[in-house]
Amino acid sequence: MCARPGFLPGGRVPDGLVRLLLLAALLLGLEFVVPPSLVEAGCRRLEQKPCEAICVRTTSAVDRSSVAGANATGVAEGAAGTSGWMCELRVVVIMPANTSVEASLPRVQPVLDKAEEFIRREGIIPPAIKIKWISFDDRCEQARATVMAMDGTGSSSCGHVILGPSCDFALAPVARIARYIYNDGIPVITGAGYTFDFEEPKTHCENEFHMLFRTGLVSFKRMAFFMIDLIRHFKWNRVVYFYERQSYYNVAGPQTGHLLMNTMAEFFRHENITYSPFSTDSARTNLTESLKEKVGLNYASEYWKPLARRYRSVLFERSTATNGMKWDFGEERDDCLLLHLPKPSQSA
Repeated sequence: MCARPGFLPGGRVPDGLVRLLLLAALLLGLEFVVPPSLVEAGCRRLEQKPCEAICVRTTSAVDRSSVAGANATGVAEGAAGTSGWMCELRVVVIMPANTSVEASLPRVQPVLDKAEEFIRREGIIPPAIKIKWISFDDRCEQARATVMAMDGTGSSSCGHVILGPSCDFALAPVARIARYIYNDGIPVITGAGYTFDFEEPKTHCENEFHMLFRTGLVSFKRMAFFMIDLIRHFKWNRVVYFYERQSYYNVAGPQTGHLLMNTMAEFFRHENITYSPFSTDSARTNLTESLKEKVGLNYASEYWKPLARRYRSVLFERSTATNGMKWDFGEERDDCLLLHLPKPSQSA
């Protein structure tokens, strides 16, 4: 009597095949017993809009008519490939038009054009995908930047990614709401975000700036660490922080100096460094008198006097070699050295 194909003599099933059949039966049984878990990429469940897709199929007349209707609500005419797909990547750029800020629209737009040329030349994305830049002027204002983000992701634009804002105050509200836009949120990519809050963990929806991506290499937190290392090196333990609230407007917009001071203060507290902030905007008389009053005997030392004389001699030598510039050295005392900012000469 001949044995059946696939079985051993006597009709016995191989042990390996039995294990394989049992494993397949177990997996099929679990398929019915345990429902597949849903993958949630976003922080809230929303019905996806057709314009959220980068590519839309247009293989039939019905599809083409539906895409045309969608175009009126946010999907612009992209490049149509031979496969019947229309693809468009919409990038929302939120930055000030004022060139007083380094990362402003007139300065950034040429860079974006160069970036698109590089992408096309290197073939990073398929040539059938059109890139559309949607620019908004937020004027470095929080409320305006928030409205611009809503407009850029609404039915009239339906952007896929946000570049900017480049001012810290404007960036904060946009980065906060980005996780709740669309079903999966929308990424916010910026070179700003200097304040220490923007460097907090972002791995969970509960994190404040969950969808924020910082591309900058420098932050106020790193500057604070540098100052702390400097203070520890010289064994200092008391700091007077003179700052101007609106200084370095070109870096991060309004109140950049104030934001830097807040970051410094945050990490000075962690290191138990005694600090006293003083805004020069509130100086009652002039900076010299404010420096005398604020520093006084509490933050000065008699050991600085020899060093002060050395600095005075070095600065005097440099000032004599500088045409059109005079140095006001202020007053030398036993408790502190007062050095003023250089002033233009009367003849200049």
